[in-house]
Amino acid sequence: MQFNDVVGQQDLKANIISLVRQDHLPHALLFAGRDGSGGLPLAMATAQFIICENRLETDSCGECAACTKMAKMQHPDMHFSFPTYKKDANKIPVSNDFIRDFREFILANPYGNDTEWLKFLDTDKQGNITALECREIILKLQMRSFESEYKILIMWYPEYLEKEGNILLKLIEEPTDKTLIFFVTSNPDDILPTILSRTQLFPLKRLTDNEIRTALMQKGVLDENAIRFSRMAEGDFHKALSLMADTSSDFIETLRNWLNCIYANKGLELVDWIGKMVDNTKEHQKKFIDYVIQLLEHLIRYRTLGPANLVMTGSEQKMIEVLIAKGISDHAIMEVNDLLNESIYQIERNANTKILFHSLSLRIQKIVLRTTAIMQS
Repeated sequence: MQFNDVVGQQDLKANIISLVRQDHLPHALLFAGRDGSGGLPLAMATAQFIICENRLETDSCGECAACTKMAKMQHPDMHFSFPTYKKDANKIPVSNDFIRDFREFILANPYGNDTEWLKFLDTDKQGNITALECREIILKLQMRSFESEYKILIMWYPEYLEKEGNILLKLIEEPTDKTLIFFVTSNPDDILPTILSRTQLFPLKRLTDNEIRTALMQKGVLDENAIRFSRMAEGDFHKALSLMADTSSDFIETLRNWLNCIYANKGLELVDWIGKMVDNTKEHQKKFIDYVIQLLEHLIRYRTLGPANLVMTGSEQKMIEVLIAKGISDHAIMEVNDLLNESIYQIERNANTKILFHSLSLRIQKIVLRTTAIMQS
């Protein structure tokens, strides 16, 4: 992982590069940022920059033997610690038991999170970083480095450390020479205070829509889709990638068909629309509803600020203008918004989605037709 691969965070990258070049980088860093902001990619890029054999001015070379091994997460002086679970009743789990799975998961999903990691392991058990894991970390970092000048540990989600994490306090406070420890968290308030107080905070900013949009376009996403995905992602690049991977997510056309059924009272076409919707995964259904919520929020901003201050596609602007022309009020939008949020809640709790979308459609129809009747009177 190179700095060039990390979306946004330009100020933090520049600060890290400067500290490394001046040999002033703290030995215990805490990369803290919301899921999808790039804490792990930034920690890995920092580690690669430090270990690189032919370091460039603002990045690792990406070509030397050290960089090649780092890119595969197989450098002998690069260690990882992360949440695991007890899959063998007679064995306390440690990260090394899952390292092959972890490499596969992170190389495919560098912006992934702990929930998806445990799902990848196909377990519903609670994740944990064990006391045995802490003792193994101490042993690893007390050994001499194999190839590099530095030994580096990245602990992903240290909030999974319980009180046993205090085993690491002496190591964090007084590490062996040329040893660096990077903690990556999305919930710094959940980390043991004794560990938190011994680290230097490196806060990650929320990614902007434009940063995500640019990164998606570099991956070949068309500008119109990149605009839509970046807005829906709400600063989470992993969510944006998930939307990009969902090739069936032409939500604007789906919404247009749904509203046509609702406004024109086309019962049979609505039944057909619902049938197609429930054939999708529940995750897709939630993404669609979330998209509708965001578009309605844009409608309110459009009416107040005008189109010049909003980032949206031409199709979305046309949709908003049609809804405004039909007289939908801000109060009606808030009522619909409550119904949509309630529907997401119900889907997450395994409601019958065929019944749910039928009821949702009729309730929205009642609201928007009432608004239209008031406009016409």
